[in-house]
Amino acid sequence: MTDRDHSPRPAALGLTGLAVGLGIIGVAIGFATLLGITATASGGGDTTEYGPMAVTAASSLALGVLLIVGAVLLWRAHRAARVVIAVAVALLVVSSLARMVVDSVTFISVLGSVLSLCALVAMGVLLASDGVRDHVREGVPLRLT
Repeated sequence: MTDRDHSPRPAALGLTGLAVGLGIIGVAIGFATLLGITATASGGGDTTEYGPMAVTAASSLALGVLLIVGAVLLWRAHRAARVVIAVAVALLVVSSLARMVVDSVTFISVLGSVLSLCALVAMGVLLASDGVRDHVREGVPLRLT
């Protein structure tokens, strides 16, 4: 087989990029929020009402890591990649819908929810695409040439 036989698949590259990008954002937000809560608590501030924020930050951190792991698995064309990313996307959809119900309605909250759902729909479409399915079935890792 030549190098042209295993050219990068645009759908697999796109899904990998989206998963890594959203994963890094989730890890960064979750870590920064948990760090802020910890700093507030160590400074003697009252953190009793920060419980929901801590749970949200921890879940953001965990989902971010799950997306990054899924992207690495997809890059390596591992069979579990589609399942890992699908679980993360499903949990993010539930999280986005719950945030839309619980959060107060502001321009930023609506914009953030709409953009989140658009990104998740794009990930779902790419996840179900033939390009990603073929990439995982062939088992040949992606390469940037």
